[in-house]
Amino acid sequence: MNITEIAANRFTTKAYDATRGLSEEQVTAILSLLQTSPSTLNLQGWHFHVISTSAGREKIAPAIFELNSNKVAEAPLAIVFSSINTVSEQHLDALVAQEQQDGRFRDAASREKNDAGRRGYVGSYATSPDAQRHWMERQLYIALGFLLLGAPTLGLQATPIEGFDTQKMDKILGLEEQGLHSVVMATVGYNSDKDFNAQLPKSRFPLDKIITRL
Repeated sequence: MNITEIAANRFTTKAYDATRGLSEEQVTAILSLLQTSPSTLNLQGWHFHVISTSAGREKIAPAIFELNSNKVAEAPLAIVFSSINTVSEQHLDALVAQEQQDGRFRDAASREKNDAGRRGYVGSYATSPDAQRHWMERQLYIALGFLLLGAPTLGLQATPIEGFDTQKMDKILGLEEQGLHSVVMATVGYNSDKDFNAQLPKSRFPLDKIITRL
């Protein structure tokens, strides 16, 4: 299938087959989707907690709302998407060092120009701690979109989840001490025969209702 067919046929899983695990190759591919997701200015202001063990699922269970508890309990993979609280000098230093290591700059002048431009944009666009925080949170949904579209290419299904207590999750994972806060989750795996959503036709507004061409 091409990408438009994948998008047309994917669905949000409502029930997972707890007896089917993921291969190491599938897990590696899922992590690669997260790692290679784009972000504004390549800031990569995120961290992902990947839960694949019974102990891990039990650990985060108190933060999950009842509506989603079965998904987290049954899916072989659950991911907590967390955002950095602020775009710190240390983060920007680490970022440009990684880009240097990966060969992104032709020379020292190119590195300095890129670094100065990014810092200037951060300073002019995210003018307050709250603005920075919300800006970085929005970047997480780009990575989430990559995951939701990428999972079916691996023969898997996924579910985006906002139904959890972020304050409890932050405490359970010790995110405050890491300069992070949780925003959204996703589960990944194989849907079960009990997944009613798999049997329903996709329903979307027609193009002429949602698209305006100029």
